[in-house]
Amino acid sequence: MRRPLILAVSVSARLLTLVAAGIPVLAGAQNAPAIPHTTVSRYTPPPLPAGKKAITQDTYDEWRTITGAAISNDGKWVAYTVSPVVGEGALVVRATAGATEYGGIARGFTGRPQLQPAADSAAQFSAQPAQFSADSRFVAFTIYPSRAEVERARGRRGVPQPRTGLGLVNVTDGAVTRIANVRSYRLARNGGRFIAYLLDDTTTARPNGAAGQAPAPGAAVAPRREYGTTLVLRELATGTERRIEGVTSYVFDEGETLLGYTVTTRNGTGNGAFVHTLATGAVTTLVAGPATYRGFTFDRAGKQVAFVADVNDSTPRPRFSVYYASLRPAKGKPVAARRLVDATEAPAGLTIAERGPLSFTREGNGLLFSLGNVPMDSIPADSLVDKAIYDLWHWKDASIMTQQKVSANRDRNRTYTALYTLASSKWTQLANDSMRVVVSNDGTRVLGLNALEYAIPQFWGEGATDAYLIDPLTGTRTLVARKLDGQAQLSPGANYVTWFEDGQWVAYATATGKKTVLTDKLPVKFQDEEFDSPDVPPPYGLGGWTAGDKRVLVYDRFDIWEIDPSGAAAPKNLTDGEGRRTGVTFRVIDLDREDPFLDTTAPVLLRAVDTLTKASGFWRDRIGAVGLPEKIVMGDRNYAGLQKARHAEQYLLTQSTFREFPDLWTGSALASTTKISNANPQESEYPRGSVELVSWLNGDGIPLRGLLYKPENFDPTRQYPMIVYFYEKLTDGLHNYQAPSGRNTVNPLVYNSLGYLVFMPDIVYTDGQPGPSAAKSIVPGVQALIQKGFVDPRRVGITGQSWGGYQSAYLITVTNMFAAAVPNATVVNMTSAYGGIRWQSGLARTFQYEHTQSRIGGSLWQYPERYIENSPLFRLDRVTTPVLFMANDNDGAVPWYQGIEFYVAMRRLQKEAYMVVYNGDEHNPTKRANQKDIDRKMQEFFAVKLLGAEPPSWMVRGIPFLEKGRDQVKMSNSNAAGSAPARASGGK
Repeated sequence: MRRPLILAVSVSARLLTLVAAGIPVLAGAQNAPAIPHTTVSRYTPPPLPAGKKAITQDTYDEWRTITGAAISNDGKWVAYTVSPVVGEGALVVRATAGATEYGGIARGFTGRPQLQPAADSAAQFSAQPAQFSADSRFVAFTIYPSRAEVERARGRRGVPQPRTGLGLVNVTDGAVTRIANVRSYRLARNGGRFIAYLLDDTTTARPNGAAGQAPAPGAAVAPRREYGTTLVLRELATGTERRIEGVTSYVFDEGETLLGYTVTTRNGTGNGAFVHTLATGAVTTLVAGPATYRGFTFDRAGKQVAFVADVNDSTPRPRFSVYYASLRPAKGKPVAARRLVDATEAPAGLTIAERGPLSFTREGNGLLFSLGNVPMDSIPADSLVDKAIYDLWHWKDASIMTQQKVSANRDRNRTYTALYTLASSKWTQLANDSMRVVVSNDGTRVLGLNALEYAIPQFWGEGATDAYLIDPLTGTRTLVARKLDGQAQLSPGANYVTWFEDGQWVAYATATGKKTVLTDKLPVKFQDEEFDSPDVPPPYGLGGWTAGDKRVLVYDRFDIWEIDPSGAAAPKNLTDGEGRRTGVTFRVIDLDREDPFLDTTAPVLLRAVDTLTKASGFWRDRIGAVGLPEKIVMGDRNYAGLQKARHAEQYLLTQSTFREFPDLWTGSALASTTKISNANPQESEYPRGSVELVSWLNGDGIPLRGLLYKPENFDPTRQYPMIVYFYEKLTDGLHNYQAPSGRNTVNPLVYNSLGYLVFMPDIVYTDGQPGPSAAKSIVPGVQALIQKGFVDPRRVGITGQSWGGYQSAYLITVTNMFAAAVPNATVVNMTSAYGGIRWQSGLARTFQYEHTQSRIGGSLWQYPERYIENSPLFRLDRVTTPVLFMANDNDGAVPWYQGIEFYVAMRRLQKEAYMVVYNGDEHNPTKRANQKDIDRKMQEFFAVKLLGAEPPSWMVRGIPFLEKGRDQVKMSNSNAAGSAPARASGGK
């Protein structure tokens, strides 16, 4: 009978620290007996606490979230949306002082479940945050169709797609104005008098259902002439409106003195680009005439405008030019747009992109516009009928064919940054298909990053980047650094390029070319001290720059260093070593996103996290000053989402623990805040246990910690079943709130309510030994808990998803201590997975094994034994643990044939195994019904194997293909599922 190897070690200093901190340390049992897996007796979970209701899958859908929280500029109001997982959402506008609240303002069907599998994040519905007017007097928000309207139109031809509207809340009295059929709206950054919104064109029906098919690879995308609709300019206080027809783009200047817009109508009447002066109502025509106009933009001062248009080009594929106008022309000159960059000036094979980014530099002295590839001629639909249709995979391709396929649409529409320098009246193409660029705020310096040379070694995880300075007037490149493992950065003042190299931060002076190593004389490391993958450890990062790039803040593991990038002044520990002395990590919080520099005249706000207890909070310190950082607030909770009112000393944030939902808190000081939301008052009706940190030694004597979730009314004198779930390190989530939910992972709140303990152990890794590392970390932790007496050793289950799934599968090949395992989306054969594809990204999986998470540390030809020894497939004959696992046939991360290999092996070896395949779904199921189904199956499987419950039909007889789907619908046929004889395979 196999037993896991546990090594006896001495107690380390770190372990003594844990004991001193009051965290229970559990010694690993060295000779714990292996548990044979027979049918367990019926286990009766403890009764629910008095007055508490059972958590069911229906409970999941009731739980509410808070999204889009925003604080007004004057700090007097907060707006946020409350949405259930499934159902109608509501906007709440709440005063930060007093009890005034305008709640329950209907926003429509914001809690939308996903009905079809989709990897694209755009398929995940998310309600747009509400916005305050700049004067804090009004709140604007999008109104979505009701649930009934959405479901009425879903999938039905001829039924118009429901449209969004606009809502306005007057904070003076809570009055709500609702406007139907609004496509978009805009508020000015400053001012607050007006709102502009674009009405939907209700004369043409929106397409119902899924979007049309994407163009074939290599096919051209014909230019789509976009006609405008009605723009409404509304005065918020009075409701007075002005309507402008045929508008395609519109924007306020920052000071709300001007409204710029472009018009493209079907008959060409009134087409042009215009500026509306809000104070007088005067309209200035910048250019007029039949054309398509797009992309209107102001500079930050509201003195210059730009847009693109195809004026006087009537060809089938018109080309766009860049237009520019000064709104402060020379004396005697009218305000009028001129063609700044003509379409004919684009380099061969390129064109000025009609939908690419267009903006002024921050200082307004340059205009950034976009070049795009000239579309290829499309291949006639029937021209390949009798031709060979194939892909050619060339060994010198920069990216492999699967990557090219995934990125085809992006590549087809790729744009390249160009800069027009207004003082010189010259423009330069800065970026191309191999060069990405970062342009300084004043447009005088450009950082170029080129990784193309290293694209092939990137295939196996050894890519790099070359950094250049590019002259914005001539395009001349000056090499700054070659073969950087990370990315170079341009300082906000553009005086330095910084990067991390050979474990040190380096600064390159852009004016002189002088290179200075910034951190080599300091007594700490600036790269991840706990990094345990076979790759170069990444740096902890930079915390920001002071004005003029005089100082840069650099992070080590705990503290922040204030460093002169020129090297003239000695570095200073801003936090005076307090972080390393106390085990607290300090990081800068910059609440003023308008200023690219940190303010040295005011204290710097810091977020702090105690690495031992996971307590968090806020501290302050001063750049250039002497003295320890000052604690503002610190507690055993997770402080997050911090915001500050733009024009007032008023803060908004969330606070959460495992037991407390991250509701909104506000106050004029961070040390004294008041709770102003209560999104889930019903949570007191349901059981909620507790979570604590537990500690033990792994097989190499390294102290480890994990999270132990206990049911409410936990009784240490009785024995509980336990689910073990893990993914590398999860202890940072100690103070994270858990809402009841269910999918292919373990929700501790739900499993606690079912009577289980839930254990989430951290793992440390040794290169080349991902499987044994997991065993040496997890098994001793489980044994240590069993030794405490409250875990029933016959009722321990294990589960993980993806990387956790792999380690679950590995563990059951080296120990039989687990009575049930659910290793979802798992790799079982590293030799075949090494040559596989991550289909969602198109990347080959080689990099993952050689340098990242799989941690083998080299190629299949360098370490064939490691690939085999760490692959569960080659040890499955030893497994005695029954398994249920999910392997979806559109998994974009783990090839689903890994699940097939797992299933085929278990079937051949006649081991108890059940494989669930959600058709068309992803690595983590995205369709709501699939999420709930795997959640239910996991609960049922563990109930059978750990609690002794009666097995459900799918475990007894399976679901034959001819009966597929019948378990999901009610069938009138009396001979439906359930009447066929049980099958021998897969049953009990």
